[in-house]
Amino acid sequence: METRNNYLINEMTVLLYGVWNEYGELFTFIIDGTDSFFVTMQPIKLIDKSIICYGSSLKGALESAKKLLGENRHMYPIKVDALLDIWLFPTKSYKKDNCIWFALNHVKNTKAVDINRTKVFLNYGHEIEIIMRESSFRNKRGSASDLRDMIFSNTKKSQDCIASLQEGLIIIEEKGQYKWRVSKKDEL
Repeated sequence: METRNNYLINEMTVLLYGVWNEYGELFTFIIDGTDSFFVTMQPIKLIDKSIICYGSSLKGALESAKKLLGENRHMYPIKVDALLDIWLFPTKSYKKDNCIWFALNHVKNTKAVDINRTKVFLNYGHEIEIIMRESSFRNKRGSASDLRDMIFSNTKKSQDCIASLQEGLIIIEEKGQYKWRVSKKDEL
């Protein structure tokens, strides 16, 4: 299988998880669309690098998720990039090597194999069977969906506020101070 030195999580990223190579190095296994390959970077470092490239950081994404979803949860989902609609959620603590990160938009369906095993059906015809109750997986997926909805809702409220402004301000600096007045529609 191909090994890459560089990769950026994108809208085609289906899932990723850690894999130890024969030299004891933790690499990341990626499914990207119909392709799969290894990246010579630990999963958590790859996620952080990707989020930084989109203008934030893993630390910021986790803090945001914690504030929005409440502090009573564990294993928070994260926003990689809202504009590209990339949201990841983990199956285990992200500190564990065998944590799988699923991209929310690429999970199509699930099926309980038995009480502690779940088959996850993904875009591009991929399937993965994991040791996890189906209800637990659905809860993690639901948290990611909740985070996505909250952030989109907050963004929409901001856009609605800007669109509803009928008048603007005219600000003039005089003698080191700023004075303002409301402008009339015809002045703009």
